[in-house]
Parts: sequence; structure tokens; C-alpha cells
Amino acid sequence: MDMRNKDYVEQLDRVRPATRNLIGSVFLDAWPSPAAIVDFGIDSQKHYEALYYAIREGEIMPQALDAALGHGAKLTAMTREAASNPHKDVEFHTSWDLIFGRESPATVAKGAVKKGLDGQSLEQEVGEKSKDQGIER
Repeated sequence: MDMRNKDYVEQLDRVRPATRNLIGSVFLDAWPSPAAIVDFGIDSQKHYEALYYAIREGEIMPQALDAALGHGAKLTAMTREAASNPHKDVEFHTSWDLIFGRESPATVAKGAVKKGLDGQSLEQEVGEKSKDQGIER
């Protein structure tokens, strides 16, 4: 990727600090900050390389990467579509997925249901609390 590309640089200026850190780290051949590691679900060298090669080759642009921050399924889809990714089987999960109750594709495929402390389905519990507060899901 040519960092002199005007569109690339303009996008880089408009992304969040964690995204900018990840991209900068890739171009410096260094590990990103702890915040970027957590926000992008980089749990292993494979995760890092899946993003690394796609970012370096310009297959994942800053704005798209920023839009996927904290969203494991989006990160997984982006990296699997990248021709330069040597780890097509890698699956991303982030802390944000847990916070927002997003299931991983593997968990959904197995039919697992998360349970709260009282044994009630967390999805049902969240839905009821949202109704109580007038929030639609």
C-alpha cells in the first residue's frame, strides 16, 4: 500500500485512535497497543497476520477497518475476503461482542444459549429490561 495515496491518508485522518494505532503498527512491523489488540480481537499471531497482510496490501481501508472495530463478525468477514490473508480460517471475537451480546458464528451454529445467574436466557433478560425502560431492540 502506498501511504501517499490521498484517499488512504484522508481516511486515516478520520478514524479512531485504536484504528490509527493498528494501521501504524502494521506499517512499522510492530505490535499494536493493548487497546487496539482488545478492540480488534487480536488473540494470536494468526489474527494479527490476517489483518496485517490485508492492511499492507490495501485490501482493507482505514474507514472500513474503523467501522469493524469491536465487531468480530465484521472483522472475520473482511479478512476472509482479503486475497492476501494467509489465515482464511481465523475467526475474530472481541470484548465488544460480549458486551453487546453478539454471538460468535461458531456458538450460533452449535445452538448454545447464554444463561444468566438465575438460569434465565440472557437474551430474554435483556429484552425484558429494554421493554421496562422503553427501549426497542
